[in-house]
Amino acid sequence: MTNPKHHLLIRSGEARVPRYLGETIRPASGERYDWHSHDFGQLISAASGSMYVGTPGRVLLLSAAMAVWIPPDVAHWMRYGSNNEMLYVDVPRDEAKKIGAACRIMAMTPLLSALIAETMPDNGTDRANDHNNTLHDLLRQELVAAPDVTLSITMPQDNRIRRFAEAALNDPGAIESVDAWLAEAPASRKTIERLFAAETGMPPSRWLRHARILHAISKIAAGEKISSVAFDMGYASSSAFSYMFRRAIGRSPSDFCV
Repeated sequence: MTNPKHHLLIRSGEARVPRYLGETIRPASGERYDWHSHDFGQLISAASGSMYVGTPGRVLLLSAAMAVWIPPDVAHWMRYGSNNEMLYVDVPRDEAKKIGAACRIMAMTPLLSALIAETMPDNGTDRANDHNNTLHDLLRQELVAAPDVTLSITMPQDNRIRRFAEAALNDPGAIESVDAWLAEAPASRKTIERLFAAETGMPPSRWLRHARILHAISKIAAGEKISSVAFDMGYASSSAFSYMFRRAIGRSPSDFCV
């Protein structure tokens, strides 16, 4: 894994750069970037596909119809799913301070999507500076006001359980049950349950369910049918899967369809 170099603010070397500088990228399925940070903020939205963004304490999932905000200096890693088309918007530090100092996943709206599209290099070349500034002001206000979406999971830090959490996040479908998942844990089941509750706010069974939901969303965002994803997750019907899904995160699987 390497540090991504496609961001325009890294390449530009200009003394003055736009407040919002967009670019479209199409990463390969499974492409990954290790821990890194930037001295500018990043707004990322998905025209299609999905990606995981890991921060020191959480893993966030970006899918279509969502946007992720990563402030300057926040260490993070990235892992792309399949069928990806990502829109990156680089935001200089002074402007980024006005958006917020915490990573967020926010719901996309038609207006927010249109404003992000207008930051792309091919758009707005003929607009006056005042016109661009007005659009950028509106973009910032939309970002600040956008509702947050609960598509993240807290990663435990204790080494006795972190490797189990990482394995579940990488391939939750390979885990048959909570008992099988934790069979080789270097501590008693009671200790493992206490650690999960203390470090993630969830018992192991609920944490694993959320990891599976994030994995399911990434597959749905890549274009897989909800019925196929439900079957892969061990559900006998799409309706049973959808019921569990809505109870867990308050949204329907169809909200994440391409």
